[in-house]
Amino acid sequence: MMPEHTPHISSKSSLSKQDRLKSKKVIDSLFVDGQSQFTYPLKLSYKLLPLQEGESPLLFSVAVPKKKIRLAVRRNKIKRRIREAYRLHKFPLQECVSTMQKQQLVLMFIYIANEVVTYKVIEKSVSQILKKLVNEIPD
Repeated sequence: MMPEHTPHISSKSSLSKQDRLKSKKVIDSLFVDGQSQFTYPLKLSYKLLPLQEGESPLLFSVAVPKKKIRLAVRRNKIKRRIREAYRLHKFPLQECVSTMQKQQLVLMFIYIANEVVTYKVIEKSVSQILKKLVNEIPD
């Protein structure tokens, strides 16, 4: 007999598979009627949804457009940098989301610069965006 699945809240210092936003339907709805914030070189689209049984209350994804960064090696480097910055700065947002009842926050970071920027710039941008988001989310 399988154990009952409980909602997953990842620890402060890791990114698990359950924290990734993969649903095409949710991603499409995020672009149609989600809200957004911008801090160079990133744009954050986000949306509050009802929490589904057994899902993580905080899901995220990263997009680096091929039109902006042509080489896959560079796109992947940027994605790794964004994920690492998010992993290090997500804790206040995670605390805020865990207090919300039956709501799920989905995030998508979109890289909008035309060149590869340093990790320091990306980390500063992610940190600022997440601080703004914590202040905007209704309790």
